[in-house]
Amino acid sequence: MDYTIEDVRHELQLLRERVHQGELLDSLGSEIGRLLDELDFDAPTSVHQLSEGEVAALMLKVSAIQEKLNANETIVLSDQEVINLLNGLRQSDLEIRDHGVFLTVMQGLQQGMFSDDQIVLMTRYLLQNRVILSHIDTSESDGVFLRSFAVFTLALLFYANRRQALDLFGDDLRSTAVDQIATYIALERDTRGFVDQKGWAHAFTHIGNLLDELTMDPNLSRADKIFLETILIERMKRLDTPLMMGEIGRISAYLTAWVNTNDIYATYFLKQLKQWRQEMTRQLQQESEAGWHRYYNQTHLQASLLMQPKLPQAIHEYLDDARQFLI
Repeated sequence: MDYTIEDVRHELQLLRERVHQGELLDSLGSEIGRLLDELDFDAPTSVHQLSEGEVAALMLKVSAIQEKLNANETIVLSDQEVINLLNGLRQSDLEIRDHGVFLTVMQGLQQGMFSDDQIVLMTRYLLQNRVILSHIDTSESDGVFLRSFAVFTLALLFYANRRQALDLFGDDLRSTAVDQIATYIALERDTRGFVDQKGWAHAFTHIGNLLDELTMDPNLSRADKIFLETILIERMKRLDTPLMMGEIGRISAYLTAWVNTNDIYATYFLKQLKQWRQEMTRQLQQESEAGWHRYYNQTHLQASLLMQPKLPQAIHEYLDDARQFLI
């Protein structure tokens, strides 16, 4: 790709700063879109997997943790054990990643297995380039599993933080999270849902999960919530492969929740939809498989929004008036 990951992050940081300063809003989508249009991606490279010995040790630990969790016994993990657990999210084997590591982390968070410091540690670990941005500058590969499940786990961690009496993250970590999540969404293109023999990739479902949680974060600014939503919309416009395993419904649920939290978001999103329709009209003149995937990803999302019972009336009326165009 002509842009490095660091270049993309830097360009997005500049745009984010302009949004915070009140210099950029109505043309934010166009600015982000221009950046995304300039990106290119390299051929896939080998994705590192744990050795047989490392997998055996990991699954032995996972089994021991799950046994104690199921028995409601107290569990104390060292920081290194926590990192070793998260490192298992990279595996392409769904029994290890989905049924082993992820379910253990999720249940552990629900039952208070991790200390406050470990919640912060886990968040910092997952936000590293080598985790959330693993192989994101290449074409479709097994690297999607680590970054997608990092995003899903981050959603759980932000939820865990929101339930605390005091904010564990602070402004600096939250700002780092916004920068990394923005970069991730801008670069993610893998639309696969269930991958045969490897389990769920579901990157865009997990993006919906995380953004939905960030919508409810009282410590995240309105500017950042608009910024992240705009990157998602601009990325979705440019997906050349179909979203067809529940991603559309999850994202439409997030967008509906988002616009209902503040009238500013609803007004902004309505403007986005109107601009989107103009762009879609121009796209109809293109005759390519990728072009039609983009068209139907967009129309399916807008049709899904119409099915949301809590969609604001003005947005619903606009989409309903355009119903014939969406079919």
